[in-house]
Amino acid sequence: MSSRSQPEVSANTADAVPATAVSDQLARIVNSPRFISSARLCRFLTHIVNRTIHGDLDSLKEFSIAVEVFDRTSEYDPNIDAIVRVEARRLRAKLKEYYEGPGRNNVVLIGLRPGSYVPIFRWLDPQPRNQPQEIGAAIQAAAASVAVLPFVNMSSDPEQDYFCDGISEEIINLLTHIAGLKVIARSSAFQFKGMSVDIREVGRRLDADVVIEGSVRKRGDQLRITAQASETESGHHLWSETFARELKDVFAIQKEIAQAVGGLLRLHMPELRPRARVSARDLEAYTRYVKARVLIYQQSPETLRAALRQLRELIELFPDYAPAYSGIAEANGHLALFGFVSGRSVYAEMKATVERGYALNPESGETCTVLGGFRAWYEYRRDEAYRLYDRALKLQPGLARTYRYRAMALLCQGDIEAAESGLRSSIELDPLSASDCARTAYVNYVKGDYPSAAKDIEESFDLDRDYPEARFYQGLLRFRQEDYGGVVECLSQSEFPFDIGVLAAAYARQHREFPARECLERLSQLATRQYVSPLAEAFAAVGMKHFDLAFQRLNEAIEDKTAFVNLLAVEPFFEPLRSDQRFPTLLKKLNLAA
Repeated sequence: MSSRSQPEVSANTADAVPATAVSDQLARIVNSPRFISSARLCRFLTHIVNRTIHGDLDSLKEFSIAVEVFDRTSEYDPNIDAIVRVEARRLRAKLKEYYEGPGRNNVVLIGLRPGSYVPIFRWLDPQPRNQPQEIGAAIQAAAASVAVLPFVNMSSDPEQDYFCDGISEEIINLLTHIAGLKVIARSSAFQFKGMSVDIREVGRRLDADVVIEGSVRKRGDQLRITAQASETESGHHLWSETFARELKDVFAIQKEIAQAVGGLLRLHMPELRPRARVSARDLEAYTRYVKARVLIYQQSPETLRAALRQLRELIELFPDYAPAYSGIAEANGHLALFGFVSGRSVYAEMKATVERGYALNPESGETCTVLGGFRAWYEYRRDEAYRLYDRALKLQPGLARTYRYRAMALLCQGDIEAAESGLRSSIELDPLSASDCARTAYVNYVKGDYPSAAKDIEESFDLDRDYPEARFYQGLLRFRQEDYGGVVECLSQSEFPFDIGVLAAAYARQHREFPARECLERLSQLATRQYVSPLAEAFAAVGMKHFDLAFQRLNEAIEDKTAFVNLLAVEPFFEPLRSDQRFPTLLKKLNLAA
């Protein structure tokens, strides 16, 4: 058969590539050193190329690929399991590496655009055969990805930074309501705050198709906001607009920007609950709230307590401002999660505020998520928590931390596969999150995949060198590997009570009684200055094989509502206790199966 009569697989007839040429190129790629070691990616690429050659484009949907390539069942839910999107991202990166390396002299390109599972085929000539496509035409709306960078403060007052951050965050929040749109979470997008960056590099690091940038100039009651959208693959501007309005119009401007982005990607932002006529009081509440949110994101005990003071003042002045109530519950939850306070001591305020926030605005994915976290970690009502998480994702499909919260609740019940899937979804939306890397490491540690756990911990440290959660998991991992010297190396300088407890256990396993006792003394001294969860001494007691004391301290930790104790059923550190008849009693208190 001559090449003129072969099936052609390009939408542009002037640039058509015969099917045999595509098949030959596919064979080169999958047999190359970069691909041959990855059977999963080879299977994925072969499947989508062959289906395209045979014109079966209808089968190149996320559900069909999950079932046919990744062996998922008919119960597969793409909102919970991000396997196809994650592997598509890996495939795009691997193809890029191939064409920059061994395939740089190949004459046929096989590519995969972001947001699409239909591959593209074209000739790689020294001179391009056609003019570039219209800007933005390559972005497929089905799974487009958007990152909103922090808007730049153009005012003379540096205190306005928080106001600019609040505008960016609210645009992110509005975009998360759009079904089919992947919205990069604040924690990843804000990694670029204050940096002069190349849009293409931002797109690569965040796996984003479109980046939104902007600036804010606030002078008295006058507001000037400039926003622009750029395509990351080419760096070309897609849209820009300047809004010169009164301060009271800030909410309308945020919504207009979000709607413009949805329009660019041919996606529709649902109609949200209309805001009543904006008053000076609304603006004051909003301004106070975004300032407190910045403090919560910093997650140190000092900033969390400062945020609580500000939010308590806020609800005194504005008793119907729903986000402030959820913010109080969240700040208290962070304090308890990291062991700065007893969960029992903040439980009453958490319960009152989280339920009040939800009652005031049950249509918010945020209020649903925070209430779900409270139900799961402090009331052990996980079935109700899952219903709230599902509601949150229905309201705001792009809310990263809903996936994260849900994943960790599932892990408490031993559903490791579902926890992994949820964290993959969270990472897809929050790719520069040290927390997600650390928690993925923890899941791998629980399942016994220690090399992967160590790799994930290092990735977490790459994003945040001093991230305490990653350091704690590193200590647990090394203890499990019986690398007690490694535990000492990574935890000996820490003042975190859980770290000190694990350190004492490591010293005990080295038969170094004196430094183990010193660790216990350090915990006693800390307890005179701050709250120390009994769980810290439970770690030490297990290492010292004082199992009666370990059970006593674990009971106390449950009474104190120490969040980490929810993982008792799966935490390998407590394996020596599992054969004891008292262990199922502990699990029952946490509403966990024995």
